[in-house]
Amino acid sequence: MDTPSWLYYLFGVAMLVVAAYGVFLLLVSFRFGDPAGRDVDIAHLFMGVAMAGMFVSRWTFWPSGFWELVFFVLMVWFIARSAQSIQRFGLHIPHEAIHVLMSLAMLLMYWFPMAASSNAMSMTSSSSHRILDPGVGLLLAFTLFGSAIFTLASPIKGASHHGTHAVARRRALAPIGSAVSGGDSSVEAEAEPHLRGDSSLLSAIASPQLEDLSHVVMCIGMGFLLVLML
Repeated sequence: MDTPSWLYYLFGVAMLVVAAYGVFLLLVSFRFGDPAGRDVDIAHLFMGVAMAGMFVSRWTFWPSGFWELVFFVLMVWFIARSAQSIQRFGLHIPHEAIHVLMSLAMLLMYWFPMAASSNAMSMTSSSSHRILDPGVGLLLAFTLFGSAIFTLASPIKGASHHGTHAVARRRALAPIGSAVSGGDSSVEAEAEPHLRGDSSLLSAIASPQLEDLSHVVMCIGMGFLLVLML
């Protein structure tokens, strides 16, 4: 049974929302003079726009070669950032690692496009005769779903964008006195003056919880596409 076309449109809109939220977070980062997490926001922007075009054919623009170059550059960037994180903080799984896999998944979607089962779908590429190995596709999809579940269940919010080592600084974006559970005064002390004086609305929209939610939506949408490719 074919997947209903309205589901493709739903995911397409969701991807555009995540992309727009990435633009918003970029603007906030420049407002705060805080470059941490900008690479993730840029990645979500490109991934969201590209995936929206995969879900809804009318929303596709720019050739596949452009997107392949973008996601290859992003993958190399996040590999380098993962190595830097391990070098700085010791052996651990850096948050950049999942973005390496997400960039790889985007490349695979262009290298191994699925046969569209609905007029709403568009997975076009010059290499349309290739078929993605089901084991690789399922492994990536379940890893992405696992990342979404882990992000929702984790008590450390904002780590999907900034890592566990920068959470205290990111919590300072929320209104002082309300964002820190248990009255962690050490976080308040780390908040810079220009962050403390920012509006509550802006801080709420740029909260670590919403950042995590954007990551979860992206992981689910990407995993869904990978499953459709099998």
